Amino acid sequence: MLFDKLKSNNRIPLHMPGHKRNTELLGNNLPYKIDITEIEGFDNLHEPTGIIKEIQDKLKRIYQSKQSYALINGSTVGILAGIMSAVRDGDTVLIARNSHKSVYNALELAKAGTVYIEPIYDKYGIALGIRSDQVIEKLNNKIKLIVITSPTYEGVKSDIDGICKLAHKHNIPVLVDAAHGAHFFDEYTCADIVITSLHKTLPALTQCAAANIYGNLIDYKKFQIKLSMLETTSPSYVLMTSIDECADFILNNKDQFIKYRYMLDNFYKLELRHLKLLRYDDRGKLIVFTGYTNLTGFELADLLRTEYNIEVEMSAKNYIVAMTSVCDTKENFNLFKNALIELDIKLKTDIFRPNIFPQLPTKTRESYEASKNVCYSLDKSVGMISAEYIWAYPPGIPIVVPGEIISKEMVDYLLSSIENGVNIQCTYGEIPEKIYCQCL
Repeated sequence: MLFDKLKSNNRIPLHMPGHKRNTELLGNNLPYKIDITEIEGFDNLHEPTGIIKEIQDKLKRIYQSKQSYALINGSTVGILAGIMSAVRDGDTVLIARNSHKSVYNALELAKAGTVYIEPIYDKYGIALGIRSDQVIEKLNNKIKLIVITSPTYEGVKSDIDGICKLAHKHNIPVLVDAAHGAHFFDEYTCADIVITSLHKTLPALTQCAAANIYGNLIDYKKFQIKLSMLETTSPSYVLMTSIDECADFILNNKDQFIKYRYMLDNFYKLELRHLKLLRYDDRGKLIVFTGYTNLTGFELADLLRTEYNIEVEMSAKNYIVAMTSVCDTKENFNLFKNALIELDIKLKTDIFRPNIFPQLPTKTRESYEASKNVCYSLDKSVGMISAEYIWAYPPGIPIVVPGEIISKEMVDYLLSSIENGVNIQCTYGEIPEKIYCQCL
């Protein structure tokens, strides 16, 4: 394994990085001893033929792919490379409107046009999966790629199999942003490019991810070229070691995944009077809905943090998202369960507060002149064309995209979100005091 090879490396380091693995001087708090550059015998991520190729071969086995790539710039670099290798300047890409902002960034870099599929939201404010009939409605002969997020941040899957069957009839490749689905090892083999964040749901360090290519509609050589263009030329051996260790864990610890499923089964037996435990396709995302109580999701998250020392992944107006993985312990599950039971007893039932996501703006044009941008306060921007992205983070899905008309409904939603503690961000970082727009 790469880790063993790195540990046994005792060469005098007359090369980068500058810490020179001198733990006597710097201490052992950081993994200096295994942080090297591409020296002889340690392969090269951009043209792997040795030990790094072995890591990617493990990923191929796990995800049953034609070709797999270890990513150390997160899923973002895989999405960028995937889209840029599949389309050319002027092509049109069909995407789910609730795609991550990295998808939008990739479309800008590729100079591609977009057609949106608007997701349907359930009564809890959760976006449901994209269906194949929604894709049929939007297909035209200009579309060269389809991009779908599955599972979503809340763990909702789309009909990837049906969408791929439809797309492939027209020789259109499908890219699945499965950043939150790295633990679904063989569920997306019908797609053409699948990007997964190992670090989100598996035992890997932050920024560790994988890109998996299937079928014949994507030229994996072209993908590799785009990936080399976008990914750092100084790849971290610490992160590559983490990918290697993660792959070995998956291949050698099937019993741990069985135990994990058993703990999830037990957790979903939880009965609450006021709070509601929602259940979507990815059971590892524990979503607790507060909309029937006198508590907001933000307040529930704060109580869990301050009274029980539990930090959840995300809080929204009416729910929280707690992310679990195969590395969670029975004790952690029980602590969370008992905290919810104790809090639930203290709550009062309130009128159901639907979390209505406003209808998204209509796309007006792909480009505009930056020199004509004008600053407006958010409440004065109604009717203007946005010149920047506005999103809630997490999960990083754009609420407003450059070129879209800003509606009053959208402004009201953003102002309400900010008032309720949602972390609203934008391209230039000056919301809500001002945003950059253009007049119609």
